[in-house]
Amino acid sequence: MFLLLPILLLTIPLHAQDAANITNPSQADMLVGTRVPRGMTWSTPTTEERLRVLWRGLALSPGAYIRSTFTAASHHLDNKPKDFGQGWGAYAKRNLNSFVTYSLQDVASEGLAAASGYEMRYIQCKCTRVLPRIRHALWFNLVTYNREGKTVVNWPNIVGSYSIGMLSTTYTPNQKWSAQGIQMGNSAMAFGFVSSLLQEFTPSRLLRLRKKRSSKETALSSPVEASN
Repeated sequence: MFLLLPILLLTIPLHAQDAANITNPSQADMLVGTRVPRGMTWSTPTTEERLRVLWRGLALSPGAYIRSTFTAASHHLDNKPKDFGQGWGAYAKRNLNSFVTYSLQDVASEGLAAASGYEMRYIQCKCTRVLPRIRHALWFNLVTYNREGKTVVNWPNIVGSYSIGMLSTTYTPNQKWSAQGIQMGNSAMAFGFVSSLLQEFTPSRLLRLRKKRSSKETALSSPVEASN
Protein backbone atom coordinates (compact mmCIF):
# COMPACT_ATOMS: atom_id res chain seq x y z
CA MET A 1 0.00 0.00 0.00
CA PHE A 2 2.82 2.39 0.92
CA LEU A 3 4.45 1.94 -2.47
CA LEU A 4 1.13 2.46 -4.26
CA LEU A 5 0.38 5.80 -2.61
CA PRO A 6 2.34 7.92 -5.14
CA ILE A 7 0.45 6.21 -7.97
CA LEU A 8 -2.89 6.77 -6.26
CA LEU A 9 -2.07 10.42 -5.71
CA LEU A 10 -1.34 10.90 -9.39
CA THR A 11 -4.65 9.36 -10.39
CA ILE A 12 -6.80 11.53 -8.13
CA PRO A 13 -8.41 14.48 -9.92
CA LEU A 14 -7.63 17.70 -8.07
CA HIS A 15 -10.55 20.11 -8.18
CA ALA A 16 -10.43 23.69 -6.94
CA GLN A 17 -12.94 25.29 -4.64
CA ASP A 18 -13.09 28.99 -3.93
CA ALA A 19 -12.50 30.00 -0.32
CA ALA A 20 -14.92 32.31 1.47
CA ASN A 21 -15.59 33.43 5.01
CA ILE A 22 -17.25 31.10 7.49
CA THR A 23 -20.12 32.73 9.33
CA ASN A 24 -20.41 29.91 11.86
CA PRO A 25 -17.73 27.79 13.57
CA SER A 26 -17.03 24.40 12.02
CA GLN A 27 -19.10 21.63 13.52
CA ALA A 28 -17.62 19.39 16.22
CA ASP A 29 -19.47 16.17 16.96
CA MET A 30 -18.19 14.14 19.91
CA LEU A 31 -18.32 10.91 17.93
CA VAL A 32 -16.68 11.82 14.65
CA GLY A 33 -14.53 14.86 15.44
CA THR A 34 -14.45 18.20 13.63
CA ARG A 35 -15.75 18.76 10.13
CA VAL A 36 -16.99 21.52 7.87
CA PRO A 37 -20.57 20.56 6.88
CA ARG A 38 -21.57 20.67 3.22
CA GLY A 39 -23.94 23.56 3.89
CA MET A 40 -21.21 25.76 5.35
CA THR A 41 -18.89 27.93 3.31
CA TRP A 42 -15.22 27.07 3.77
CA SER A 43 -12.43 29.36 4.93
CA THR A 44 -8.91 28.84 6.27
CA PRO A 45 -8.95 27.50 9.87
CA THR A 46 -7.69 29.79 12.59
CA THR A 47 -4.94 28.87 15.07
CA GLU A 48 -7.60 28.37 17.76
CA GLU A 49 -9.50 26.06 15.43
CA ARG A 50 -6.37 24.02 14.76
CA LEU A 51 -5.64 23.62 18.46
CA ARG A 52 -9.26 22.66 19.15
CA VAL A 53 -9.20 20.03 16.42
CA LEU A 54 -5.89 18.60 17.68
CA TRP A 55 -7.06 18.44 21.29
CA ARG A 56 -10.34 16.81 20.32
CA GLY A 57 -8.55 14.23 18.19
CA LEU A 58 -6.03 13.41 20.90
CA ALA A 59 -8.25 13.19 23.97
CA LEU A 60 -11.91 14.11 23.51
CA SER A 61 -13.00 11.97 20.59
CA PRO A 62 -13.95 8.31 21.27
CA GLY A 63 -12.19 7.44 18.02
CA ALA A 64 -8.83 8.24 19.63
CA TYR A 65 -9.39 5.41 22.11
CA ILE A 66 -11.24 3.03 19.79
CA ARG A 67 -8.41 2.87 17.27
CA SER A 68 -5.74 2.15 19.91
CA THR A 69 -7.97 -0.41 21.64
CA PHE A 70 -8.71 -2.18 18.34
CA THR A 71 -5.04 -2.18 17.27
CA ALA A 72 -3.89 -3.40 20.69
CA ALA A 73 -6.44 -6.23 20.62
CA SER A 74 -5.22 -7.32 17.18
CA HIS A 75 -1.58 -7.24 18.26
CA HIS A 76 -2.44 -9.03 21.50
CA LEU A 77 -4.10 -11.91 19.63
CA ASP A 78 -1.05 -12.18 17.38
CA ASN A 79 1.28 -11.78 20.38
CA LYS A 80 3.13 -8.88 18.75
CA PRO A 81 5.60 -7.86 19.96
CA LYS A 82 6.42 -11.04 21.89
CA ASP A 83 8.42 -9.08 24.47
CA PHE A 84 5.17 -7.70 25.91
CA GLY A 85 3.96 -11.22 26.69
CA GLN A 86 0.33 -12.06 27.44
CA GLY A 87 -2.25 -11.17 30.09
CA TRP A 88 -3.99 -7.92 31.00
CA GLY A 89 -0.72 -6.19 31.83
CA ALA A 90 0.66 -7.02 28.38
CA TYR A 91 -2.54 -5.83 26.72
CA ALA A 92 -2.31 -2.54 28.64
CA LYS A 93 1.25 -2.07 27.34
CA ARG A 94 0.12 -2.68 23.76
CA ASN A 95 -2.82 -0.30 24.18
CA LEU A 96 -0.62 2.45 25.58
CA ASN A 97 1.95 1.88 22.85
CA SER A 98 -0.69 2.18 20.13
CA PHE A 99 -2.28 5.24 21.76
CA VAL A 100 1.08 7.04 21.97
CA THR A 101 1.93 6.21 18.35
CA TYR A 102 -1.42 7.38 16.97
CA SER A 103 -1.24 10.54 19.08
CA LEU A 104 2.24 11.34 17.78
CA GLN A 105 1.01 10.74 14.23
CA ASP A 106 -1.81 13.24 14.81
CA VAL A 107 0.58 15.84 16.25
CA ALA A 108 3.05 15.40 13.38
CA SER A 109 0.39 15.48 10.65
CA GLU A 110 -1.47 18.49 12.03
CA GLY A 111 1.76 20.29 12.91
CA LEU A 112 2.98 19.93 9.32
CA ALA A 113 -0.45 21.02 8.08
CA ALA A 114 -0.32 24.15 10.24
CA ALA A 115 3.21 24.99 9.08
CA SER A 116 2.20 24.68 5.42
CA GLY A 117 -1.21 26.35 5.87
CA TYR A 118 -3.12 23.22 4.88
CA GLU A 119 -6.59 22.25 6.05
CA MET A 120 -6.75 19.50 8.71
CA ARG A 121 -10.54 19.32 9.21
CA TYR A 122 -12.74 17.02 7.17
CA ILE A 123 -14.68 18.84 4.45
CA GLN A 124 -17.97 17.15 3.65
CA CYS A 125 -18.77 16.53 -0.01
CA LYS A 126 -21.20 18.93 -1.67
CA CYS A 127 -22.62 15.92 -3.52
CA THR A 128 -25.60 13.87 -2.30
CA ARG A 129 -25.20 10.47 -3.99
CA VAL A 130 -23.66 7.65 -1.95
CA LEU A 131 -20.83 6.49 -4.22
CA PRO A 132 -19.43 9.99 -4.90
CA ARG A 133 -19.51 10.65 -1.15
CA ILE A 134 -17.58 7.44 -0.43
CA ARG A 135 -15.03 8.39 -3.08
CA HIS A 136 -14.75 11.86 -1.59
CA ALA A 137 -14.12 10.35 1.86
CA LEU A 138 -11.29 8.23 0.46
CA TRP A 139 -9.74 11.12 -1.45
CA PHE A 140 -9.78 13.42 1.55
CA ASN A 141 -7.17 11.27 3.25
CA LEU A 142 -4.91 11.94 0.29
CA VAL A 143 -5.86 15.52 -0.62
CA THR A 144 -6.85 18.65 1.28
CA TYR A 145 -7.14 22.45 0.82
CA ASN A 146 -4.34 24.99 0.94
CA ARG A 147 -4.72 28.59 2.15
CA GLU A 148 -6.32 29.63 -1.14
CA GLY A 149 -8.90 26.84 -1.04
CA LYS A 150 -7.23 24.86 -3.82
CA THR A 151 -7.13 21.08 -3.61
CA VAL A 152 -3.59 19.80 -3.06
CA VAL A 153 -1.89 16.53 -2.11
CA ASN A 154 -2.21 16.04 1.65
CA TRP A 155 1.46 15.29 2.17
CA PRO A 156 1.39 16.35 5.87
CA ASN A 157 -1.03 13.52 6.63
CA ILE A 158 0.96 10.96 4.63
CA VAL A 159 4.39 12.02 5.90
CA GLY A 160 3.19 12.34 9.50
CA SER A 161 1.54 8.91 9.47
CA TYR A 162 4.45 6.98 8.00
CA SER A 163 7.35 8.85 9.60
CA ILE A 164 5.95 8.39 13.11
CA GLY A 165 4.99 4.82 12.26
CA MET A 166 8.64 4.15 11.47
CA LEU A 167 9.78 6.13 14.51
CA SER A 168 7.58 3.98 16.75
CA THR A 169 9.89 1.03 16.10
CA THR A 170 12.52 2.77 18.25
CA TYR A 171 10.40 2.50 21.42
CA THR A 172 8.65 -0.77 20.57
CA PRO A 173 10.82 -3.88 21.11
CA ASN A 174 11.94 -6.03 18.16
CA GLN A 175 10.23 -3.96 15.46
CA LYS A 176 11.57 -3.06 12.01
CA TRP A 177 10.81 0.26 10.34
CA SER A 178 10.53 -1.50 7.00
CA ALA A 179 7.81 -3.83 8.27
CA GLN A 180 6.00 -2.89 11.49
CA GLY A 181 6.78 0.81 11.02
CA ILE A 182 5.11 0.94 7.62
CA GLN A 183 2.24 -1.17 8.99
CA MET A 184 1.56 1.50 11.62
CA GLY A 185 1.51 4.09 8.86
CA ASN A 186 -0.95 1.94 6.92
CA SER A 187 -3.10 1.61 10.06
CA ALA A 188 -3.22 5.38 10.55
CA MET A 189 -4.29 5.88 6.93
CA ALA A 190 -6.92 3.14 7.23
CA PHE A 191 -8.40 4.61 10.41
CA GLY A 192 -8.34 8.00 8.71
CA PHE A 193 -10.51 6.58 5.94
CA VAL A 194 -12.96 5.12 8.47
CA SER A 195 -13.06 8.47 10.27
CA SER A 196 -13.77 10.26 6.97
CA LEU A 197 -16.65 7.90 6.24
CA LEU A 198 -18.14 8.59 9.68
CA GLN A 199 -17.75 12.34 9.24
CA GLU A 200 -19.29 12.14 5.79
CA PHE A 201 -22.35 10.06 6.67
CA THR A 202 -23.02 10.56 10.40
CA PRO A 203 -26.06 12.87 10.84
CA SER A 204 -25.30 16.31 12.21
CA ARG A 205 -26.88 16.47 15.66
CA LEU A 206 -24.70 18.58 17.91
CA LEU A 207 -25.14 21.72 15.85
CA ARG A 208 -28.90 21.20 15.79
CA LEU A 209 -28.99 20.78 19.56
CA ARG A 210 -27.06 24.00 19.97
CA LYS A 211 -29.45 25.85 17.69
CA LYS A 212 -32.49 24.50 19.57
CA ARG A 213 -30.93 25.41 22.91
CA SER A 214 -30.13 28.91 21.65
CA SER A 215 -33.71 29.33 20.42
CA LYS A 216 -35.13 28.22 23.76
CA GLU A 217 -32.84 30.58 25.67
CA THR A 218 -33.93 33.45 23.44
CA ALA A 219 -37.61 32.58 23.93
CA LEU A 220 -37.18 32.39 27.70
CA SER A 221 -35.33 35.68 27.91
CA SER A 222 -37.80 37.60 25.73
CA PRO A 223 -40.63 37.92 28.34
CA VAL A 224 -38.13 39.12 30.92
CA GLU A 225 -36.74 41.73 28.59
CA ALA A 226 -40.30 42.77 27.65
CA SER A 227 -41.27 43.23 31.30
CA ASN A 228 -38.25 45.42 31.92
